[in-house]
Amino acid sequence: MNRLKLNRPLLILACIGIVLYFGINMWSGLQSDEAAPSENPTIAKQQAAEAAAQFIQDRYGITISSTKTFVVYQSKKTRSGYLQKEHIVEAYSLKYGERFPIDYYQVTVLEPETKRQFQVEVNYTNAHIFGWKETDTKALRSAPISRQRADLLSRQEMTRLGFNPDDFVAVDDSSSENPTASNANTYLYEKQSDAIGSSKLRLQLDFDDQAIIGSTVQFSIPPEHQAWLDQQDRSASIMTWISMGFTFLMSIAAVVYAVKYRKQMEFRRGLLLTILFTTIYIANNINMYPAFKAMAGYENGGLATLLSTLFMNVVTMLLGLSVYISLTAGSKLWEISGKTHIWSTWKDSSFGSEVSSGMGRGYLIALFILGVQQVLFFAGEANFDVWAVNDPTDSVLNQLEPKLFPLMAWAAAISEEAAYRVLGILLFKKLLRNNFIAVLIPSIIWAASHTQYPIYPVYTRLIEVTVIGMILGYVFLKYGFLTSLFAHASMDSILMGLSLFSLGKPSDVLTGIFYVLLPALAGLVIAWLHRKTCPRSPIRSLT
Repeated sequence: MNRLKLNRPLLILACIGIVLYFGINMWSGLQSDEAAPSENPTIAKQQAAEAAAQFIQDRYGITISSTKTFVVYQSKKTRSGYLQKEHIVEAYSLKYGERFPIDYYQVTVLEPETKRQFQVEVNYTNAHIFGWKETDTKALRSAPISRQRADLLSRQEMTRLGFNPDDFVAVDDSSSENPTASNANTYLYEKQSDAIGSSKLRLQLDFDDQAIIGSTVQFSIPPEHQAWLDQQDRSASIMTWISMGFTFLMSIAAVVYAVKYRKQMEFRRGLLLTILFTTIYIANNINMYPAFKAMAGYENGGLATLLSTLFMNVVTMLLGLSVYISLTAGSKLWEISGKTHIWSTWKDSSFGSEVSSGMGRGYLIALFILGVQQVLFFAGEANFDVWAVNDPTDSVLNQLEPKLFPLMAWAAAISEEAAYRVLGILLFKKLLRNNFIAVLIPSIIWAASHTQYPIYPVYTRLIEVTVIGMILGYVFLKYGFLTSLFAHASMDSILMGLSLFSLGKPSDVLTGIFYVLLPALAGLVIAWLHRKTCPRSPIRSLT
C-alpha cells in the first residue's frame, strides 16, 4: 500500500502524458487545413526498380535482363521546407504533387557490359518516372553542344513532358533548389506560369555533344528563403560542434578521474552495456548502407558509400570508449561523493528487483515525456512557425532491414544517459554545487547535439530536448540510472516502433508493437534471470 502511494504521482503523470499525446494529435488533425507534404510509399522498391529499368530500355534500347538496380528513398528537402514555411503545401500538392512529388524513390540502373549508369526518379505511389540522368562522367568531358541544337532538343523534351515550350525561358541556376554542376552542357529553363508562391518550375536538361542525357524538374527557391535556411544550418552546425566539444572535455575529465582513482575503480562495470551499445551501433551503420548512398545523390558511388560506412564504424568505436569511461568513472565518482545507489550491478541482491522497478517507472515517465513533447511541438507550430522535413538519411525506408532500426533506441539510451546523466550531472554538480544547474547544463549540451535534425527554426529543437533532458536528469537523481535508462529507451522504442507502422505491411506493424513492448520484456526477463541465479532477491512492484 505504501509503495502504491509513493508511485501514484508517476501514474498520474503517465495519464497526463497519454491525454496530452492523443489529445493534441487529434486536435492538430482536426485543425489542419493543409495537405501533408508527402504520402507513404504504396509501391515496393522492386516495382520502382522494374519501372526504372523499363524506362531505360525504352529510352536507350538496353535489355532489362542485363541491368542491375539499387533503390533508395530521396526527398526534395529544400522545396519541402519552403512550401511549409510559406504555408503553400496544399497549393503545390494540387498543382504538381502527383507529377513531381517531394518524396520519391531514386533508382540506380547500371548496364554491366558498357558500364553505363543512370539515376531515375520514380514516384513511390504510382511508379511514374519524372526525372532521369545518365551519370557517366564522359558527358562532362564531351565537347559543348551548340546552343541552337540544345534549345531544339529542349523544346522537344518539354513537349514530351506535356509542357508548352513557349512558356519556358532559359535562366541561370542562381536560385535553384539543386544548383547545377559546372558543366557547359547543362541548361536550365524556367516556366513562366503556374508559380507556387514565389517558386517557379524549372527544367534542368543535361546533354552530351549530341543528345539529352538527363531531364530533372526543379523549383526556384527565393534567395531570402535560401539565405535564412543557410543561416539556420550554420547555427545548427555551430551548436553541434559546441556540444561535441563539451562532450569531449567531459570524457577527458572522466579519464583523469579514472586515472586518479584507478585503485578503487571497478573496470568491469559498464563493460556489458558498452558492448551492447557498440554492437547495435555498428549493426545500424551496416544497415544504413542505402542511407549512405542516398547522401551522395547522383554521385552515389559504391566506394564512397563503403568508406562512409567504415568511417562511421571507427567513430562508433570511439563513442564506445566514451560510453565505457563515462559509466565506469561516473558510477565510482557517485559512490565516492556519497550517493551509493545510482546503479546496482548483477552481484547485488537487489539488482533484479531494481531492474523491474526501473522498467515500470521508466515506462510511466516515458509516457509523460511523450505528452510533454507533443505540447512543445504544438506550441512551436502555433507560436513559432515550426516545421520539419523528411530526412532520407534517417528514414526506415533507407535501411537494408527496417525492422532492425528501433534497436537504436537502446544505443541512444545507453550512450546519452551515460554521458549526460551518469557523468555530466556529477561533473557539473562537483563544479557548481547546485543540482538545478548541474542538470541544466548537460541537458543543454545534449540538446545542442540534436539541432541538425531537419526541424526549423533550429533553436526550437534545442529547447525541446533541453526540457526532456531536465526531466530525465531529475529522474536520474531521484530513482537512479536504471530508471532513467529505461525511461529513455522506452520513449525511443515507442517512437521508433511506431515509425514501422508507416511501412504498411502487417509484419511491420507487428514488429513495431514488439519494439513498443521490448523494454518491458527486457526488464522482466532480466529480473527473472536474476531471481533464478540469486534466489534471495525479491521482485518489487513494476511501478
